[in-house]
Amino acid sequence: MVFPVVGGDGKPTGYEIENSLLSNGTNQYLSRTTGSPTNEDMVTISVWVKRATVSANQTLISWDSGNGAQAYLRTFNSNDNFQLFNKTASESNTSIIASADSRDVSAWYHVVVKYDAAQSTDSNRVKLYINGTEQTLGTSDYPPQNTALALNVGSRVVNIGRWAAGSEYVDGYIAEFAFIDGQALAPTSFAETDDNGVWIPKEFKDDVTFGNNGFYLEFKQTGTSANSSGMG
Repeated sequence: MVFPVVGGDGKPTGYEIENSLLSNGTNQYLSRTTGSPTNEDMVTISVWVKRATVSANQTLISWDSGNGAQAYLRTFNSNDNFQLFNKTASESNTSIIASADSRDVSAWYHVVVKYDAAQSTDSNRVKLYINGTEQTLGTSDYPPQNTALALNVGSRVVNIGRWAAGSEYVDGYIAEFAFIDGQALAPTSFAETDDNGVWIPKEFKDDVTFGNNGFYLEFKQTGTSANSSGMG
């Protein structure tokens, strides 16, 4: 995966995404154990995805308690929509589903989820953007105020590339995956529109604070270790 290196002002930026992770839809995923969060109620997720097939649920990142509580971002659900779901032990379910379907297997989608549960207006607590555009929602069950996103609560095993219960594997490509703990950022923090109206990435890693549980996956290496020498 290589993106053009022209910025939104038409000038060269010197930046390109050179790597992506290919998952074949079966038994391939990454995992990490969360630490103490900077702010479990405020998270931004930014990622580029390209599907290889049109199939039922594909889950990008998830946590599952085994007792009903769970959270996940489905890049594609069974109706080919992006979905964020969050269920804690004591709060009503959060389910945010884009109205537009995303069936194009030739396209890269830039997905940004902005989660800020401290907001007084419920519709401001979760925003879903695709290629820089805020999505109209088919389902909009917003979180109660000050509800933690379960993906960012401490001491939890979070899976990347599948639903944590062991299914719904991603079948396609993942690139430039950023998880920001403690900030609710706009999609323009990660990408921009060029002079031809094309949504393209920009370099951001030195301009954001990732927070205690934050991470940034560039997929530049091939090993299995969770450090700069490995895939994780």
